This record gives sequence, C-alpha cells and structure tokens, in this order.
Amino acid sequence: MRNLALLALVAASGCKIEQQIVSSKDNIGVGQPPPIENPVQVDRILQVTRPSVDVLFVIDNSCSMSEEQAALAENFPAFFQYFATSGLDYHIGVVSTDLEDPLHSGKLQRAFGYNYIDENTANASTVFAQMVSLGTGGWYEERGRDAVYTAIELRGDEDRNAGFYRGGAALDVVFVSDEDDQSVLISALEFREWFTSLKWSPDQATAHSIVAPNLSGECAEAAEVGSYYLEYAAYTGGSDFSICQSDWEPMLDTLGIEASGLLREYFLTKIPVLDTLEVHVVEENEQGAEVTIGFDVCAAGDEAFDLDCEVVYQPTRNSIVFLEFVPDPLTEVIATYNILENYAATPEPVEDDLTE
Repeated sequence: MRNLALLALVAASGCKIEQQIVSSKDNIGVGQPPPIENPVQVDRILQVTRPSVDVLFVIDNSCSMSEEQAALAENFPAFFQYFATSGLDYHIGVVSTDLEDPLHSGKLQRAFGYNYIDENTANASTVFAQMVSLGTGGWYEERGRDAVYTAIELRGDEDRNAGFYRGGAALDVVFVSDEDDQSVLISALEFREWFTSLKWSPDQATAHSIVAPNLSGECAEAAEVGSYYLEYAAYTGGSDFSICQSDWEPMLDTLGIEASGLLREYFLTKIPVLDTLEVHVVEENEQGAEVTIGFDVCAAGDEAFDLDCEVVYQPTRNSIVFLEFVPDPLTEVIATYNILENYAATPEPVEDDLTE
C-alpha cells in the first residue's frame, strides 16, 4: 500500500521520466537565423600565351588549288597579327602535299632567302604569300600526313628544314586541301600516335583542317570530302573550317588566336547569377598606365539580337567568351558575380496602398 501511495504522489506532482527531454523555458531552440547576404565571387584570370610555337602549313598544290592558295596568301595578315607583336617565339613554315617532286617531298618552301618565318623575318606577309604560291602542277595524289612526317621526322635535320621544328615548342599543323589525304608512308592510326607523342603533353601538338566538310551547298563542286584531315583535327582538339567559303579572313583570324595560344574563353569557378555577372579586363595603355575596361554581357544565343553584347556567358561550359575582343598576353580578366546556389533575390519593396 505504501508503494502504491508513492506512485500516486509522483503522478500527481507531474514528474517526468528521466530519459524524457524537456524544456524549462518556452521557445528555447526556435530557429531565427539572421538573413544571409548574397556572397560575391571574384574570378581573376590571366591571359597567357605559349612561350614558343612551330606552325606548319601543309598546302595542296594539285591542279584545282590556285584560288585557295591565293585566298590563304591574301588573308595571312589576319592570322599573323597575333604573332607580330606578341613576344611569342614562333616559326611558321610551308610544305606541299606533293611527295613525288624532289623540290617538295617534305621540304620547307623557301622565299626571299627564308626557309621559315620568325620574329626576325622582314615583310612576313609578303614572304608567306610567296611560300604558299605553290602553283597547281603538284602530284595528283595529295599526301598530307606523309608531308608532315617527312618534314619533321625524316628531313628535320636537313639544310632546308633544319631549325624549324623544336622539341620544346608547341606544334600546330594546318592542312589545306580540296581532296582527302592519300598518304601511304604512314597510316592514319600511326600518324595520330606519332603526332601526339611528339610533345610532353598531347595538347601541345594540334592539327587543324581547311577542307571540304561535305559535297553539298557551297561545297557542291568540291573534289572530295577531307575526312582524314577532319579526323586529325578532331582527335587533337584542333579546329576545322570549310575550304569552300568565300571569306577566309574569319577562319584565319581564329587560327591565329589558337596557334598563338591566346584565349577568348575563360571558365568561371562558380555558377553565376547572370544578371549580376560583370566582366572587366585590366591592361596597360600606350603610356604604360593600368586601365580597366568593362564589357557588356549577355546569355548564349542573345548575342544575335543584342547589338551591345560583347561577352557571352555559356551555361553548358560555365564560361565567358569574348565575341571580338582578344585580351593581350598577361592582361587580367576579372569576372564578378553572385553565386547562384547561395543567391536569394531581394524582394521588391511593397508600397502601402493607403487612402486619406
């Protein structure tokens, strides 16, 4: 009876079981964190350039290539502008796809006493125009990869080619042909393996193609699709362009940027809120003073109708791409933005609708 009375007393007094967690004060632990401010991300990226590069143009000199050789010579300044005052240590040479003629056969084409163009070449555009004016009497079987392999591997130390190719420099090869590769000296697979093994890193050896991508539209009268050359470009991460287009300046401009190592695309470290993204470039003016230039930004696809857009944001790559401007070497590209995952839009103020 005494135990029953004790239990009744405990129940009446409202005591709790020891394991039960209770609060002795109201509202303790109620979450009321302060609002988090939108964090601002600042990405600072330096425009860099390769310290040295060897560029080898492989030109088809068969019977149908006179117009293409002329277009290449005429628009070379668009390519060369990224080398002329860059401080880059460059070599630019030319070979033909003719492996039968002993004056060609992987030998660099000489013009005005130069075997290749470098920073000491006077009137480089004139020299290049002469180098690529190969005529149309070349052998009908165009052997592009054989020409590259012969020029570097087999004749690299010969008088005409000596000094052009450097193991420590990046290598860019540009194939220009209106037919496909018909090489026999080295297979396509062997060429790819040899070519990419030339450098300490595969991205330091790059092939580009200026060929017919198809036989329709503007290329309806092309001799043959340049399938092998397109394959070399795709395998090495290079660019491919249509040889059938009438205006060669844009593609040579792009090739110049890529071969020189200059960048138009810069990757961001976080996902931005597009409306907050600002892009600036810090560079030196002619007087050596540091200046900051701002650029108008738009989303990918909007540049077609946004005439003020200068930089495009690519959401699939989380990058910004300059449409026309190319930052000079060692200039700083600055992207400032709010980070999307932490972003909370500031609500619009609500005006009181009061009547007197």
